[in-house]
Amino acid sequence: MSDQKKPKIDLKARLGKKTVAAPGGSAIPPPVGIPKPLGLGGGAPQDAAAQAAPPPPPPRVEPQAIKIEMSEEVVEQQRKAQRRAYIIGGGISLVTALIGFTFGGSVEKGKGAKLAVEGAAALVKEIEAADKVADELHEVLGKAGERLGKGEFPEEEVSQLGGINIPFDGGNLTDKNIGRFNKATAMQLINYANLAQKANEQKERLQTVLSGAKTGLAELLAQKNEPKVRWGAFVVQGPSGPWANLTILPASFPVQGDWPAELQVRDGKTQANLKRFQKGDLSTGDPQVIPVAPATETSVCPNSTIIKLRSELADMQQVLKGDATPGQEKPGILTLGEEVVKSLKKIGGSG
Repeated sequence: MSDQKKPKIDLKARLGKKTVAAPGGSAIPPPVGIPKPLGLGGGAPQDAAAQAAPPPPPPRVEPQAIKIEMSEEVVEQQRKAQRRAYIIGGGISLVTALIGFTFGGSVEKGKGAKLAVEGAAALVKEIEAADKVADELHEVLGKAGERLGKGEFPEEEVSQLGGINIPFDGGNLTDKNIGRFNKATAMQLINYANLAQKANEQKERLQTVLSGAKTGLAELLAQKNEPKVRWGAFVVQGPSGPWANLTILPASFPVQGDWPAELQVRDGKTQANLKRFQKGDLSTGDPQVIPVAPATETSVCPNSTIIKLRSELADMQQVLKGDATPGQEKPGILTLGEEVVKSLKKIGGSG
């Protein structure tokens, strides 16, 4: 193709202005200020319906996140502030908890103290009631001793002992909050409970001795007013000469009056009638019985009933009145009751 036939290129038009492709292919510059119609391909609308169709909505533009760059110093300051907030919050919570605990503990302590005061007041009444019974027991035993001293069997007093029982034991110490009492008062209460139980047990033993030995004891007591011969001695040949055998006479006889000529004695498992010695030589002939003076019986061969009775009476007195032996001092229930009541009244604020 020759140079004359080549089309001329308008560089100014192609570089400086936009063109719109016409349907026929020629470039028509668009009017100034009028944008390109939306929805049109590259030429005029094909029909009226296409021109009437509404344009589609513009695409939704998402807002862009704004990123703020902070220095390490700012971040560290924020962390410190957050930690201070946690510490302050934790401190407030701890103080609140401590206040609640202290308040709750104070409330519980107050309740315990109130129960201890109430327990002390209740124990005062119970011990005072028990002391009255202990005084009654002491009085009855005193009368029984007087009658025994007169040679009389204390029938009425033995009967009264059966109805006397000190109403106090370890069960009285439960639910009284004695753990809040001072140590001395708590020990007094424990000792008092033990002594009350010991006094009741000792009283029952004494009553058993008196009741079971009524017949023999009554006879022994009658010896003062109407003494009888109950023992005898007879002489037999021993390994190196004559000696005396002591025996209880199956049938005693009064000191005052006529004495029998023969006395019945036991010889092992058998019984024999021996003449009562009146005169002569005891070492020859058949054995003869010599009556033993009643006044010497208890001193030489004390009656087991009398021994047992004396022992039980001594133990009863120690439980009631205590032991004043130097180095072995022990309070009795009568004195201990008064002391523990004073201690309890101090707890209740009434003494």
